[in-house]
Amino acid sequence: MTAGALLHPDVSFGVAHACADGEQISGDAWVAVAAGDAVLLAAIDGLGHGALAGEAAERAAAVLRDCVEEPLPAAVNACHSALAGTRGAALTVARIDVGERSLTWLGIGNVAGLLAPAADRSPAAAALLLGGVVGDSLPELVPVTLPIAEGDTLLLATDGVESTVADELRVRGSLGPLADGLLHRHRRGVADDALVLVARFSPGHAQPGSIVS
Repeated sequence: MTAGALLHPDVSFGVAHACADGEQISGDAWVAVAAGDAVLLAAIDGLGHGALAGEAAERAAAVLRDCVEEPLPAAVNACHSALAGTRGAALTVARIDVGERSLTWLGIGNVAGLLAPAADRSPAAAALLLGGVVGDSLPELVPVTLPIAEGDTLLLATDGVESTVADELRVRGSLGPLADGLLHRHRRGVADDALVLVARFSPGHAQPGSIVS
């Protein structure tokens, strides 16, 4: 499944995901929601795959959708409480503050995050992934804030996607097809769920992607 949309006048996103072979329910989930000038994006990987992993991931996603303007440690702690008794999940969550032109992110487990600059002013930045399992054990939660500029592109990917996906992250073009292409070319195989989410900061002229479901 692929999707792309204009999330905020200054932020667009695209996402592609696929279930593990033989499963009807994905253990991965995503969040893309805006409130005012805050945009919250997340990729969530429920432990394992199938219905129980999907239950954990969707429970975390539901919590995060209500936490757009909350500090990220508070949002992750809310997920941690909500996932008690489930398989638990890994996740990386990022909030774009449009007015301040900043991105704050926080990762628990092995959901990759990368911020690719539109210009060659600096190398791509990778999210710091802290050890732990949301719903089971959390480390000290220390978010990192980075400045962003027009055209910067965010990538979030679960561990069903190869780390080489970062090599093809482009800062131009429609995000729906970009996410779909990255998933198609960099999925590790069909034994696990896989998800790619991309978002672009384009003040004043963000472009929606195509929507396919």
